[in-house]
Order: sequence, then structure tokens, then C-alpha cells
Amino acid sequence: MQFELQFFGKAFLCGLFLALLYDGIRLFRHLICHGKRAVAAEDLLYWLACGVLIFRMLYRENSGAVRGFAIAAVVLGMLLYLQFIKLLNKIRKKLHNSVK
Repeated sequence: MQFELQFFGKAFLCGLFLALLYDGIRLFRHLICHGKRAVAAEDLLYWLACGVLIFRMLYRENSGAVRGFAIAAVVLGMLLYLQFIKLLNKIRKKLHNSVK
């Protein structure tokens, strides 16, 4: 049971990292204007990197066996990261509006 909890935690952190990585790509796009082809190429590279990172994590931690709870942990990590960022944006907007 302890192995599965550690594996879940590592998969969760992998999801957090992947969501953070995509935020970095979005920030890069915001700073430098991109055409549709560049955005498509960046997205393709991002998803290829996601596949490699998830496969690497599965291979290192679980001998390459795909477990549903590991994929769920990656998705959960990504979703919780995005919800946390939304919460921070709401707080920032409220603070900004209260200063005015």
C-alpha cells in the first residue's frame, strides 16, 4: 500500500509539473506573438513531451505498467493546479478592485 501511495504522489507531482510547463508556454505566447502554425507546433511538442515524461515516470516507478490510478493522479494534479491558479486570479482581482 505504501508503494502505491508514493507512486500516486509522484504521478500527482508529474501532473502539477506538466500543467506548470503549459503555463510557461502560455506565458511565452503572451510575450511573443505566435501564428497558428507556431502554436500548433508548440502544442505538438508539449504533448510529445507529456507522453515522454509520463512514460518515463511509469517506466521508472512501475516497470512500465500503466495503472489507472496513476493516470488519474496525473490528471488530478493538472486539474488542481489549474484550479489553484484560478483561485489566485480571483484573489488578485479582488485585491486590485479593493485598492481602486
